[in-house]
Amino acid sequence: MKAKVFTVIFASVILATIFASCKTNTRPFVGEYTYQSDGSLTIGLGTGDVEVPLTDKMGQMQIMKSEDKGKVTVIKSGINGDIKRLTGEISGDEITIDEYTYEKKIELDTIINGKAKINYTAKGKLRDNTIVFDDNYSGFFTDTETGAVAIIRSKEAITIAKLND
Repeated sequence: MKAKVFTVIFASVILATIFASCKTNTRPFVGEYTYQSDGSLTIGLGTGDVEVPLTDKMGQMQIMKSEDKGKVTVIKSGINGDIKRLTGEISGDEITIDEYTYEKKIELDTIINGKAKINYTAKGKLRDNTIVFDDNYSGFFTDTETGAVAIIRSKEAITIAKLND
C-alpha cells in the first residue's frame, strides 16, 4: 500500500513539474523577428487632443532567454535608429513586456514642440510564428515654449512581429 501511495505522489510531482515548466517555457518566443507597428500617441492639450504618429514603425526585434526562468530580454531596433532594451515575462503563449520609460522630443509642424516622458508596456500573444502585441503608451508631454504639461496616451497602438526564416 505504501508503495502505491509513494508511486502516486511521485507521479503527481513529476506531472506538476512538467506542467509548471510548460507555463514558463520561453523557447517558442526566442528568435529574430521583423516587426511593424501602427497607431499613434494622443497628447491632451488644453486646446484639444493632438495625435502624433508613432515614429518607431518598423524594424528588427530579437527575443533572448534570460537567466530568470520565464523571463526574456527583448532588443527592439527601429529602422529610424531607435534601440530599446526591454524585459518581459512569458506565460504559456503570452508575453508581457515590463514597463520601459524613455524621453523623446516631439515636434509636429507649428502645433507642438516639446519633450515627452513616455512609459511603454505591451502584452502579446504568439500565433504560429507571429506575435501580436497590444502596445500601451502613457506619460507626460511638456511644451518647450509655454511649459504646459499634457497627458500622453496611446490610440490603437499595435505591433505585429513575424519570426524571420
